[in-house]
Amino acid sequence: MRNRIFIAFVFSLVVLALTAPAALAAPAAQDAPGESNLGYLLAGTLLTWAGFFAYAIYLARKNRDLRREVEDLRRLLGERE
Repeated sequence: MRNRIFIAFVFSLVVLALTAPAALAAPAAQDAPGESNLGYLLAGTLLTWAGFFAYAIYLARKNRDLRREVEDLRRLLGERE
């Protein structure tokens, strides 16, 4: 499971790295009036989603570690009784 999460995270970073330059290569403001900042908007959105998924993965790992620790403590208490 840990490898799958890591692979998904690396894949999302690669996709982000490949799509961000294309987003920033938007047409000049003179070519498309009113759309001059769409590249920055897209790049910011992609970075925000990447940050969200990275945080979600971090929380999932912490949750898994805490569950394991609780199970270990329950097992230890069961052995003492």
